[in-house]
Parts: sequence; C-alpha cells; structure tokens
Amino acid sequence: MNRLDALKYFVVAAETLSFRATAERFSVSPQVITRVMNELESELGEQLFKRNTRSIRLSDFGEQWLPKAEQFLQQEQALFGIVKVNDNELSGVVRITAPPSAYSDWVLKQLLIALTPYPDIRIDWRTGFDVLKTVEDQIDIGVRITQSPEDNWIAKKIRMLNEPIVASPKLIERVGQPENIADLVARFPLGSLLNSKTNRPWAWYVNDEQIPIYQADVVTDDTKALLQAVLAGRIFAQLPHMDCQHYFETGELVKVFPYSESQKWAYYLYRPRQTITAKRVLLVYALLEQIYLSHRVA
Repeated sequence: MNRLDALKYFVVAAETLSFRATAERFSVSPQVITRVMNELESELGEQLFKRNTRSIRLSDFGEQWLPKAEQFLQQEQALFGIVKVNDNELSGVVRITAPPSAYSDWVLKQLLIALTPYPDIRIDWRTGFDVLKTVEDQIDIGVRITQSPEDNWIAKKIRMLNEPIVASPKLIERVGQPENIADLVARFPLGSLLNSKTNRPWAWYVNDEQIPIYQADVVTDDTKALLQAVLAGRIFAQLPHMDCQHYFETGELVKVFPYSESQKWAYYLYRPRQTITAKRVLLVYALLEQIYLSHRVA
C-alpha cells in the first residue's frame, strides 16, 4: 500500500462519501479504492468508514483521523511545491485517442507543428473505433463521436457530424442513380465500416431510421480506406462530410441523396475529470481545441 495515495483516497472518500466518485476523481477503479481503504483500516486497526451496499459514512475514528490526514497532505503539498521544477512540467508523454480519418491525420500534423516550442512533450496518438479507457489504456485526451459526453469528462463539443451517402459520378454513370435508400441497399454495390464486436457491417442511419447493411462489397475498419474505395468508383458509402468536402469541391464525389438527413453525431474533445492534471496535458488539450475550432467544416 502506498500510504500517500491511501491518505489522498481517504480524504476524497470522506468528502464524497462514495468510493465510485473517489475512483473517478483519481482515474482508478472502485475496487482499487475499496482495497486500499481495507488495507489502511487494517494498518490502523480501526474502521474509517461504516459502509454497506447502499451507502458509506465516516466512523467516529474516521472523523477524528480526517483532520490529521488533511494536515499531513497540506504539508506534503507545500513541501513538494517548493522543489517543483517548471521545466519538467512540460515534458513527458501525452496519450491521445481519436477516430481514424483524414481529418484526424490533419489534426495530428497541426498539433505537432504547434508543439515545436516544446520538444520534450512526446505524443502517443492512437486511432481506432474501439473505445480506449482512461485507466487501462492510460489515455490523457480523447476525441469521441457520440450523442452526449460522459459524466467523468471535461468536454468541448467541436462540431456536429453529418454523414451523407456519397459516390463517384463515374460509378453513378455506370450503374445508374438509385431511386431511394431501399433501392440503393437492394441493388447497388455498397461499402461499410466493420463493427469489430459483431464482425458485421455497421448499419446506416438516414432520416432517423436505421438501415441494416446485410452484405457489402467493401468492408473495412478504416474510414480512410472506405473513402478510397468510393473514390475508386467501386461503391456507394456513408462517410463523414468533413472527410469528403475536398472531393465535393473537385467534383470527384457527389451526395447521392442531397435532401436526405443523416444521423447527427457530436464530435467531442475531452479529458478525464481528475484531481490533478499535468500541465503538458492541459497545454496539448488547449492546442487541440484551437486546432479543431480553427477548421470549421460541415
């Protein structure tokens, strides 16, 4: 047991009266808080909390011991605050997770350019549709496409995401224009992203309706690869507008149903809500917010 961590956990648990809330504050699992509190109580020989499956309360001993623990932590913070070296606060690894896309590639490039004055900050950039976790994967910052942010996020909505169905004009010239969504799914070559949990194509969402894709000519777990398949004139696919905008402007892609409404998703930049966040993480988060907001796309 790390006694210093145990004291920090105890003080926050005494404040929140919730092991789950304490775990979220420190980005650990509730089981870790429970184990450390049990070990601390064993070492002290007294119960700090009276608890059952529904609630916890400080014991009489816990109420008496709390001011001593708070005083110790204040002294520890003052001691280490004196010797903290500012230069070291802007060094180390920042781990970031983002969905794969040409847009995300552009963001990474802009971030690395912005970090030129900070050569000691190292970036660990993870792209994929699997949701990486703050604790297990040690994620500092994330970008997530979702309907709403999670409770333990400090989040900034970057934009709403629109996903039209697109194709190349040469494909439409060869196979014709579908009459509607049902006709497209029934008779035309399709491409779709792969749902890794089911090993089947993701459904499309159009006009608040879920459109199952039972068979696709191209299936991939990479948005950039799906875009290339559309540009090659092989398939129709539903893709983020921001990844296709350049090709709409050049005429290489068109919206197949320009008046239909695709599912609206929100693009969130977030970092975990926790007691202490390293200055390098705060800096990278601020830079990413500026980069995302500087590039407004539909």
